[in-house]
Amino acid sequence: MIFVSVGTQKFQMDRLMKQVEILAAKMLDKKFVVQYGNSTFVPKNCECHQFMDRELFSKCIDESELLILHGGVGTIMQGLKHNKPIIVVPRLKEFHEHVDDHQMEAAWALKHFRCVLICMNVEYLEYMIGHASDYHFQKFIEPQHKVEELVMECIEEDTVPVKHTWPLPKRIRNFFSLGPKNLSDKEIDNHKGI
Repeated sequence: MIFVSVGTQKFQMDRLMKQVEILAAKMLDKKFVVQYGNSTFVPKNCECHQFMDRELFSKCIDESELLILHGGVGTIMQGLKHNKPIIVVPRLKEFHEHVDDHQMEAAWALKHFRCVLICMNVEYLEYMIGHASDYHFQKFIEPQHKVEELVMECIEEDTVPVKHTWPLPKRIRNFFSLGPKNLSDKEIDNHKGI
């Protein structure tokens, strides 16, 4: 079973729903279960739910062979915790699916760790589904620190005793060691956003 979820955002995600309908009609050997949220287009030939309670949502993840998810970090993390192959279709501002493209940015961060595949153009979704089993998905290892903890330490650094042996900039650098290169101490010191 392929489980498709677009979350509970107030925005539609009709481009994905239309493509899922096309794929369900073509891939008759696959069952599609779809949580379509506030999309105005509801795909045919699928088991569809506008919203799901936690129990049904978890059951769908457990029983799926593949997840196709919007770029909501909470939804993706649930799939990663169940060690499921995930294709992320981020909500995009240009299609009026969200107010900005932050889902794309979050998806690329996870793609860096080879935990997910990203499908920016839904016309390639059939190909990605067909080849997802060839991709070597890596198990996601959660960072030692949560982003919220680091942000709070930045805000409260002068009033809260530091409980780490490394200075804050070095902890932030190690937490965010994403991208083509690691930041040097000088680059971190020069970054005024920290």
